[in-house]
Amino acid sequence: MKYILYGILVFLTIGCDKINDQGATYFGGQIINPETNFVLFLKDEKVLDTLLLDDDNRFLKEMPSLTEGLYTFKHGNEFQYIYFEPSDSILVRLNTLEFDQSIVFSGKGSAKNEFLINLYLQNAQEERMMYQNFDLNERDFQAKIDSLSADRFAIYNDFFANEGPVSKGFKKMATIAIHFPLYRLKEVYPIFYKGGYHLEELPKVSDAFYNFRKDISLNEENMVSFYPYQNYVVSFLYNISAQLKQNDSTKNDLTVNILNAINENIEAESFKNLLLKRILMLDFLKSESACRINEEALQLFLAKSTNQEDIALVNNLVNDCNYLAINAPITNFDIVSAHNIPTTINEVIHNKNTVVYFWSANYMSEDYLVSRIQFLEKKYPNLLFVGINMQTSPQDLTVKSSLKLRSLSNQYTLPKNREALPFLSSNYPRIILIDDLGKVKNGFINLDSNKLDSELIKLMN
Repeated sequence: MKYILYGILVFLTIGCDKINDQGATYFGGQIINPETNFVLFLKDEKVLDTLLLDDDNRFLKEMPSLTEGLYTFKHGNEFQYIYFEPSDSILVRLNTLEFDQSIVFSGKGSAKNEFLINLYLQNAQEERMMYQNFDLNERDFQAKIDSLSADRFAIYNDFFANEGPVSKGFKKMATIAIHFPLYRLKEVYPIFYKGGYHLEELPKVSDAFYNFRKDISLNEENMVSFYPYQNYVVSFLYNISAQLKQNDSTKNDLTVNILNAINENIEAESFKNLLLKRILMLDFLKSESACRINEEALQLFLAKSTNQEDIALVNNLVNDCNYLAINAPITNFDIVSAHNIPTTINEVIHNKNTVVYFWSANYMSEDYLVSRIQFLEKKYPNLLFVGINMQTSPQDLTVKSSLKLRSLSNQYTLPKNREALPFLSSNYPRIILIDDLGKVKNGFINLDSNKLDSELIKLMN
């Protein structure tokens, strides 16, 4: 079978015209150093198909009636966009060790995707460079933006002059990919001005600085899953909410301001729901304890969201918080070691100040988890760090995709046939801090929280 698939891949690369006469669309490729044995194919963040890799880590899918538009392919915890027009035959080759930087497209339809990926990499590089220019005055900052815009449109014009006929849909996508990262920089300019994050001291900018806003729609439903578009909209909402906080003393809760701005400016229901959830979750997870719930923001979210799954997740998070009482003993529960040996959490943490981190591959990559925990273990050697994978079975900890994870000690899973733990009803990653007497000192803090260090210091004292 693998030889047949390889032959088809080669044929697609050198013989696309004959294939495309049939009107079908093809997507295939090869993954170097794969992390799983499949590639997910998605549209608007919904999985359309699971494409299995063969023995040579290749895959191929024929799609007889694919609608033109932006799609996503995902492997492991990484993803990238791919734009299809009917009868395209696109192959992708990538190395997971350098996912975005290694992507190469070939076949009919590949040129427009090479254009998008190169623009994505350029945007990422230029945005890092632009952060050193936030101390410039408005005029000089605008000059930097204008220079970047001119460079990008020179590439844009060259591409369309040489590529030949391209659909209106792709031209719109390319224009957003060029403009919106630059527009986003203008929205965050007042917030990061002179290296600060001082919402009480936002610099004044002229009305002309935001002239581009009059040409923007905040309700492009077919662009919602495109990060340059989504990130711009979030930055716009954040900027106007921060300005409101500065100018109106009765509007001093930034999260509430943003949720209200979403409700007032976003009409597309699915997009509104997505943003309401995103902003509330950020607020929920950024504090020293997610259990210190912003009640006004919570009630606003519950009143405005129409997505029942999102509402259930948030309600479960609230319940998870309320279950563990501060300064009460941790409820004992069963866990299983990486060597498939049953034990309990109390046996593992006995008489030790402990950081128990529950994690899931659905929310973070193993690379990030390993680097973050190793950093914390080195910084706080007197604390015991215990990892509990909420999804993976003990046997999975020994497969290729988890080699990185094996560099961490004290790794456990939950038993497959366990009773549901009442403080994990949301299945959301969290950290629980437990002192050497087995008492909960913090029942819910996020691994990314900027308050984590202060909470760890308090645990040691």
